[in-house]
Amino acid sequence: MSEYIGNRIVPRHDGVWDKVKEYEPLTIVYEESTGDSYMSRKPVPAGTLLSQEEYWAMCSRFSEQMALYRQNTAEEVEQFRKDTAADVEQLRTDTASDVAALRKMTAQDVADITQKVDAANSAVAASKSEMDKTAETLKAQINANVKASTDKNANYAQELVDARVDDEGKTYPTAGDNIRAIGRVRSMQNIMKNWVIKNGYANQNGNLVASESWRVAHMVPVSGDAILVDGQFGYMSGRDDYSNVVCYDMDRKFLGGCFRAESGKVYDNYVITLLPNTRFISVTTNEKLFSKLSVYLYDNMLPLRLLSNYATGWQWMNGSVDIRFTGSKVTVTFPAGKSVYVCRRTNGAQYEQTKLVAENSISADFAVVGKWWAIYYDGAEASADETGEKTEVPVIKVENTSGDSWGDLFTKGRFVFAVFFDWNVVYAAPSSSGTVINGIDYGNPAKIANTAMTWHKYRSAKMFLATGQFAIDRVNRTIQVTKRILAVVDNGAYLWISVSEEPVPMLDSTEAEKHHMLILAYDSSIDQINLYNTAQFRALGVNGYYIAAWYENHFWYPHMGSSFSIVLDGTTYKAGELFDEERRDSYIEKKYESRFQQLRTDLAGKDSRHMYLASGGITIDQDAGTIQVSTKCLGVPDTFNFEWITAGDPVEMAFNTPSPSFGMPMRILAYDSGTKTINLYDTSLFRKLGTDGFYIASWYLNKLYNPHIHPDVKFIVGGKEYKAGDLFADNAASFIPKRITDYVQKAITPAVEDDIVTPSHWDCMEGRQLSIFFDCLSRHDGKENLYVLARGTNAPSLTRNEYCMNYTPTKDSTDFALTVRRLDEDDCHTVSSKPVQVRVHHKLKDKLTKNICICGDSLVDNGSVATEVYRLLAEDNDCVIHQLGTRGPSGGKHEGRGSWTFARYLADTDYAGKTNAFWDKIKGRLDFQKYCETNGYEGIDYFLIALGTNDVSQGTTLYRTEAEVQKFVDQAKQFIDALLDKETGFPNCKIGIGLCGPGSDYSFQCGSSMGIFHMSINTLNLALIKAFDAGKYHKNVTCFAHGLRTDRRLAFPYSDKPVTNRFTETSRTLTNSIHPSGRGYQAWADGYYCQIRAWLTEDSK
Repeated sequence: MSEYIGNRIVPRHDGVWDKVKEYEPLTIVYEESTGDSYMSRKPVPAGTLLSQEEYWAMCSRFSEQMALYRQNTAEEVEQFRKDTAADVEQLRTDTASDVAALRKMTAQDVADITQKVDAANSAVAASKSEMDKTAETLKAQINANVKASTDKNANYAQELVDARVDDEGKTYPTAGDNIRAIGRVRSMQNIMKNWVIKNGYANQNGNLVASESWRVAHMVPVSGDAILVDGQFGYMSGRDDYSNVVCYDMDRKFLGGCFRAESGKVYDNYVITLLPNTRFISVTTNEKLFSKLSVYLYDNMLPLRLLSNYATGWQWMNGSVDIRFTGSKVTVTFPAGKSVYVCRRTNGAQYEQTKLVAENSISADFAVVGKWWAIYYDGAEASADETGEKTEVPVIKVENTSGDSWGDLFTKGRFVFAVFFDWNVVYAAPSSSGTVINGIDYGNPAKIANTAMTWHKYRSAKMFLATGQFAIDRVNRTIQVTKRILAVVDNGAYLWISVSEEPVPMLDSTEAEKHHMLILAYDSSIDQINLYNTAQFRALGVNGYYIAAWYENHFWYPHMGSSFSIVLDGTTYKAGELFDEERRDSYIEKKYESRFQQLRTDLAGKDSRHMYLASGGITIDQDAGTIQVSTKCLGVPDTFNFEWITAGDPVEMAFNTPSPSFGMPMRILAYDSGTKTINLYDTSLFRKLGTDGFYIASWYLNKLYNPHIHPDVKFIVGGKEYKAGDLFADNAASFIPKRITDYVQKAITPAVEDDIVTPSHWDCMEGRQLSIFFDCLSRHDGKENLYVLARGTNAPSLTRNEYCMNYTPTKDSTDFALTVRRLDEDDCHTVSSKPVQVRVHHKLKDKLTKNICICGDSLVDNGSVATEVYRLLAEDNDCVIHQLGTRGPSGGKHEGRGSWTFARYLADTDYAGKTNAFWDKIKGRLDFQKYCETNGYEGIDYFLIALGTNDVSQGTTLYRTEAEVQKFVDQAKQFIDALLDKETGFPNCKIGIGLCGPGSDYSFQCGSSMGIFHMSINTLNLALIKAFDAGKYHKNVTCFAHGLRTDRRLAFPYSDKPVTNRFTETSRTLTNSIHPSGRGYQAWADGYYCQIRAWLTEDSK
């Protein structure tokens, strides 16, 4: 076939104009704000404006299109009028004759019905008893309907008469007329008659294929989960995966087929269930059976299309209108300072337009009578002004109508703005700038669809505040942007948040009133930051951007830089000072905070004002009339945060007045949160404390009644020391809620060993991506509760997806810190966390020469790791690498041995067909110097060893405890000692201990217990980190985290196998859960490579 080579000769449409794109010559674009179209004169560079006429030529001005059309086609239209005048006149004559006949028939029918109704009324008036008898007969006939199939004597005449009456009370001449009327409505709803039908079919991928033998209704929008079909489909015999009905999502992406018709089968009102999330469908049948198939959608989708089709006059509006209605009033408002043109092309020929302005707006009292009503322009009324000059005033009407008189509504002299059924919009006039009805724009479907797709594409949920400042005033309950804020949303786009001229009032809510946690968020629709409760934030929809949670004057899970400026009640802070994760309470260790947060959560919202004293000491001196917090007390109010009550000097008792008749009354031992003191009060003084007062116990005759105190709290009374329990009146703290004592006990219990599995550093190389997978970072299965947060002023933005964190440094990138956190699965408080230093490496200025050995088990013996490591180093071209190893190909030498363990490398082992290359058989020891002499190597600079998979898995299927894995750590130490020994090794050698991968997230063998293996391998990894990371064992030894780069879903080989013998559809089935695929080995090689780059950077200095 010949091929044309040269410049474009046919213009090409390229959608909405994008400033940042380049365009070829003869490319047509659409300017969204004006509706105009432009064509490129020559190649257009990115950033070229449409106003630059050197590059762009306007090819269509929206506001002038219709005028140009009229001007350019006037001659053709005139000729058309001449040619068709006779036909039109004949059509009018025929139509007039038909209408006259129809009117005559209708008049006769009305007369007949009227006569029958009069006769019926006479019968009713003549005999009430006869009417009662008729009613009894009707009742009997209704009962007979129930047993229609068995009662051969049943009389159904009355039922047939009843069938003539529709749901609005209209009586048809015959029951058949009523049924046919229903059929006509249904015909209008049949998409196979009303949708644009194309010659072709939707194939197995949902694509449209042209064919003269097939017919398809393509990309029909739907709502709901089913359609109704009636008739016969064409049988699609070409392929087994063809379907007559196929489904697409809201982005028009193919979901799959949901229905395949049987050959020759006729479907009688058959319901077809659509696939989940279906928003469009294509329906295919063959050309021969097309007329025999009907397809119906849900009714609530149809009115707009039906009315649009019914309106034979072409109507549109240049401009906009705002329509508002309530139960009793309708307003129609045209914009001030702008003209609106309502345009009609009745029957596609005669063009008319009418200008409307703001003064033509109306407000009218209105009540719906029946169901249907409409708002329309109804021509102009002639009137005279004060001088007598005649003017024409446009008439806007709001009137009740009926569903069968649409033809009268859409006429030459009228323009319909909207039609309603009850209070539902079923038709809105198409418009260039919007037909807005109760706040919703119905009038420009193309623009609305484009806007919706834009929102969908750029929809975001989170926002990061980079620079700027805002102020929170808790006293006046306001919030204000005081310095312009640069914000970055999580799709990569950025925006500026303007300075607020005035403080913005905080939103009112029950949560705000009770000081519960609120959401700091940005509303893009009004360019404001505020504090929202959950319901208020959700109501923002796509306009809402999460920034942080605000609780107890701190930011939780903040999305802002730590140096971002915050003004809180007049005091300026760096945002990091207000981060909950950065809090440092001088009286309680950090590890207790998360436990007391759980306590606060469980106690939130309680109305009582009690405090539980968990520890400390109080001195009561009745003779001196003083009370003293003698030892710092830990108090736990049951409404908010714990309190440390500091020790102080004795203070005067708040109430110390005995009664003349019975001495000192019972007093209340209470805490005043306003002064942060404990004292003794009578009832009236305690009540005056209001919400600052917290009841602890009652004190009477040196005894504690109803105490909210731990029995071991120290009390000194009259100079003698007691435990609080000794002073309990009933020897029991019966009023201490168990939930409080349990949480306090949990809070002061030492935390479990941190189980986050990572060394203290992650290394990465300029231009190469660092990927760390969340479900490799903990002994606990699951990725949902693991998070990585970059910290520090130079911390970059990290990319997080469902499974991993990604970061690609550039030539300007520097080291930074981050934190790995594991959150509680129930309430998401931080269970454990670990800081990690990310070290960024760059190419060397001067080349270095290094001897490198990679050692391990079958995961090294495969050869893929070593080959990829040396390929990456060669690609960098800034170092000379000598590969050490007696195994592997020339480009990937190594010392890997399948099925080997630490123990096997410590002995004269001959296992699985392999011997220990490091073993000196004469001296019976490891000897790395002899290894190098034997193989012609000059020494070892870097040694990377990754063992442990076989250590934890061989010989048992049970979980390896910390005590069990310790022996493997001890064996590793023996290996390292020999490698660094001056007689058998190389004291300056740098050694990396690899952290093994945790295997796949499920196994191809149901009984292989991958969960146990995952926990066991990470228990070993934690032990290796504890022993060797960052020079803990020796300055030349560290850990490297190649195993954390394991994608537990995609890094392992698999095959597609049938789901079952019954279901031949295939699913991905792992063929190995320990040994990765080629891509998995390459991901591990990145970890080895980055550790070598770290050593090269260190040695280059």
